[in-house]
Amino acid sequence: MKQFLFVLLAASLASSAVAQNRVRLDERATVLFPGKVEQMDSEAGLIRYSTLDRENKVTGMATVIDARQYGVDSAMIIANYHNPMFVDLILQGLLGQYPGVELISKRKIARGRFMGYELEFRNDRPDEKVPYRDLYAQVFFAGADIYALTVLAEDKATDTPLLKEKFFSSLDIQ
Repeated sequence: MKQFLFVLLAASLASSAVAQNRVRLDERATVLFPGKVEQMDSEAGLIRYSTLDRENKVTGMATVIDARQYGVDSAMIIANYHNPMFVDLILQGLLGQYPGVELISKRKIARGRFMGYELEFRNDRPDEKVPYRDLYAQVFFAGADIYALTVLAEDKATDTPLLKEKFFSSLDIQ
């Protein structure tokens, strides 16, 4: 009986340690964070973030950018989705936050009816400013809203691909 209670208590503690938090990004999108969610203001909008692993080496970030604040409407996004210069403008915004980071790959993706891009970056010289070695982003366009998810991983982070896929797949846009 004692062993059963111990196993039940351990399972209960383990499930509470990985509590899931579904966070509303705006009126039509949510994303799932595995832990306590923090937030900070940025030029583009409110950024929500949380560590994705127990070692605090992988961080997930989510934000919604209203493209209209930059003079871009949904028709312009649709018209320029296949234009490489359009993607480069998005990349400049992302890379500007992380000096020394280089683009490794980019590809077009879709989630339901929403088009987007998946991007992978590498930082060969992590330091105090940018302690992350691997950076991943998914960006989706929904009208004039741009939903951006980012995963930042330190050099010795384990399970990064699994954590990244789980976080990215949790985005739900209506």
